[in-house]
Amino acid sequence: MKKTIVLMYHNIGIPPKDTTFPGLYVTPRMFRFQMWYLKATGFKVVPLKEIFSFIQGEVPEENLVAITFDDGCQDFYDNAYPILKAYGYPSTVFLVSDLVGKENLWDCEKVKERKKLMDWEIILKLRAEGITFGSHSKTHPFLSALSNNDMASEIKDSKSILEEKLQLPVDFFCYPYGDYDKGVMDMVGEAGYKGALTTKRGLVHRKDNPFEIRRSLIRKTTHPLLFMLRLHTNYEDRKRRVR
Repeated sequence: MKKTIVLMYHNIGIPPKDTTFPGLYVTPRMFRFQMWYLKATGFKVVPLKEIFSFIQGEVPEENLVAITFDDGCQDFYDNAYPILKAYGYPSTVFLVSDLVGKENLWDCEKVKERKKLMDWEIILKLRAEGITFGSHSKTHPFLSALSNNDMASEIKDSKSILEEKLQLPVDFFCYPYGDYDKGVMDMVGEAGYKGALTTKRGLVHRKDNPFEIRRSLIRKTTHPLLFMLRLHTNYEDRKRRVR
């Protein structure tokens, strides 16, 4: 049976000793192995837009993988991009539009770590190299807790800001913290996005809701056997049913 899966990454690097969330990291060595494994086993790494085409029945069933990165951290450029470029793999990075070139102000105290975010010079360089960018809101809040006006600003204004800077359409949204409800989802659709990604586990299937796309979180503890299980079996869908 063919599998379609969206991989979710945050940081590619060595986690600092004091961080409270080392699991958000994947080491460059392990990331390189994972990318090699995709190639060695014949998975087709595709742009995120092709995943949505698959959902709508516009592309044939194959072993498809899309690679996504949340937050737009500097270590994407330093550690992940050179590996992706070596394999010719497309990827999508979700940016927090008001914090480009700054730090992870939304959780730096909680994780006890300040992470540098990519600036516009680097982002535009990556755009020219074919990297796709999506919106991760303006400031990375819990969207369902906001007023309608604030929610609209986070969702709609981030799209406008990114499109103005990138001079390209921004078609995809990623819910900060994976937090959303029907009101948030409806607002994302009204803003003109074509789809949105969650932090919920699961494979991607035909006729999935394009505003509730599931992903597989790859973290520090995702050892090679577990990575293989996620790709070759229904492991992620079984975990989906358990939750």
